[in-house]
Amino acid sequence: MYANTIELLAPAKNIECARAAIASGADAVYIGGPSFGARVNAPNSLEDIKELCAYAHEFEVKIHITLNTILNDSELEAAREMAFKLYEAGADALIIQDQGLLAGPLPPLELHASTQQNNDTPEKIKYLEELGYTQAVLARELSINEIKKIHAAAKNIKLEAFVHGALCVGVSGRCYLSSALTGRSANRGECAQLCRVKQSLYLADGTALAKDRYLLSMRDLNQTKNLAELIDAGIRSFKIEGRLKDESYVRNVTAWYRQAIDKVLPQFPELRRSSYGTSILSFTPDVSKSFNRGFTEYNTHEEKENFACFDAPGFVGTRVGKLERMQGHLLKLNLVRGTTLHNGDSLNYYDAQKELHGFRISKMLDDTTAEVFQELEPIKPNTIFYRNRDAEFERSLTDKASIRKLTLDLTYSEKEQEITLEACDETGAKFTAVQPLEAPEKASSPEKLKSSLESKLGRLGDSVYTLSSLKLNTPFGWFVPVSLLNALRRSAVEGLSTIKQTPKVCPRQIKPTATLPPNEQYLGFKANIYNQAAAKFWAEHGAQNIVPAYEQEHSKLPQDVLVSKHCLRYCFGLCPLRHHKKPQDLYLETGGAFFKLDFDCKRCLMTLKGPLPNKPFRK
Repeated sequence: MYANTIELLAPAKNIECARAAIASGADAVYIGGPSFGARVNAPNSLEDIKELCAYAHEFEVKIHITLNTILNDSELEAAREMAFKLYEAGADALIIQDQGLLAGPLPPLELHASTQQNNDTPEKIKYLEELGYTQAVLARELSINEIKKIHAAAKNIKLEAFVHGALCVGVSGRCYLSSALTGRSANRGECAQLCRVKQSLYLADGTALAKDRYLLSMRDLNQTKNLAELIDAGIRSFKIEGRLKDESYVRNVTAWYRQAIDKVLPQFPELRRSSYGTSILSFTPDVSKSFNRGFTEYNTHEEKENFACFDAPGFVGTRVGKLERMQGHLLKLNLVRGTTLHNGDSLNYYDAQKELHGFRISKMLDDTTAEVFQELEPIKPNTIFYRNRDAEFERSLTDKASIRKLTLDLTYSEKEQEITLEACDETGAKFTAVQPLEAPEKASSPEKLKSSLESKLGRLGDSVYTLSSLKLNTPFGWFVPVSLLNALRRSAVEGLSTIKQTPKVCPRQIKPTATLPPNEQYLGFKANIYNQAAAKFWAEHGAQNIVPAYEQEHSKLPQDVLVSKHCLRYCFGLCPLRHHKKPQDLYLETGGAFFKLDFDCKRCLMTLKGPLPNKPFRK
């Protein structure tokens, strides 16, 4: 059902970011509506969603709306009402986490299972398929081999995978660290991102293995080199993370993956991209120049490494050279070959205590001498500099840096009392505009008539179209005023746009035999049940121990608040399997609280258990 198209899915915090994504080649965009999205700081009005959908549908680009928080009883009805309003606005899909929504009426939109549902096994994806989901956002930590097994088990649901951007250290939908320490729930869109703050790691006797390091701050995902493998494994939607990123980030990263996907698609002649149009770029995409924490392919090939960046939680940048000498506000630099710095570039460096500092270049006096107006502490010679903002590259990412166009074929015809213009674009949409003629007169010159028709009918201006062909059927040779030709052209183009706005109905039916797989029936608070409708739904589908979500009812006992593929035992050379070390207990301190680290070496998983009621050692 979904096997013949490939989708590049881009993020958007607002309509400007969404337009940038579409112009740069996105086949779909995911964006928050007015509320109930997992990024509380990125809401959008229904009016903006309607405007966005109208633009996107010109290219058959889909708009996915994030409705992916868990909902309390008082919010459930409001969320349903909003879902219907989003359908009326033209949205194509809802991304949801809360199964309570399935217990009542929803508009005939595609339903996508949010990664917050922890979609990580063939049995789980098959179950979602039986519930009527048309697309499932797979867990980030899945390997190619695991994806293949899922695809073999569930053929009629589209598989979506993250390919770029920030990685959660914990399994999505099963991370309660923020809620445990701050009361801000990741499942409610309010994650405090405690994985990006400093932590310390201790042995059971209190010996510190690491103090004040960013031990849980994951590097960013980059699957550029694995796209063909992912397609072969069954992925049909490539998702870029970043609903809080700015417009330049979205434009650059989307364009990068558009080009990368287009390079590998010819290897799969049975597939095509899911939208239409050609993106014309005035810049060269480069993901290393947009915000990133360093790149990893994570668990894609089941190869163990340190997936985190212990030294900094943000964008350090690309190495550009070393300091030769510092004289007041002037920095003499020894640059990496081929590197050019610009006025306004931002540079970072680490001091002797491994603390990250940064400054902005005010002016380049020559190729290797930078002037900095701000006051800087003395920097030692040979200090390495990293550029985390290339000012010239950022300036190139304007709203005109990527423009998307559709090819258009026009056929102009004359009849005795009217003229028509048939328009057909590359999406296959067709519309014929008709303009009556009250008292037609013949043109004085056939050559001038042809020139006038070609000039006026081909004038597509700032529309989404570029003319591919214009056929003229002029058996009568009628003279037509310019105003009528312009009106005819506008009518044809507007007609094409209108017929693309027809809401698409996605029939959905829950199979009565749909039953939770065994590993989902005993989740306890990890089922994230936050309302009575969800509790009833889970019970009807086989849940065996229905308890309130962690956000509703905290246990006084330490709980498993985070499970991760990232392993600190491995990172510090203490892995029993790979380093042949005797298993040792480890404790993590973060946010003023302590957690015991448990390890499932068979599945290569690390769990944070806590918060502990007392400090586990006296040191």
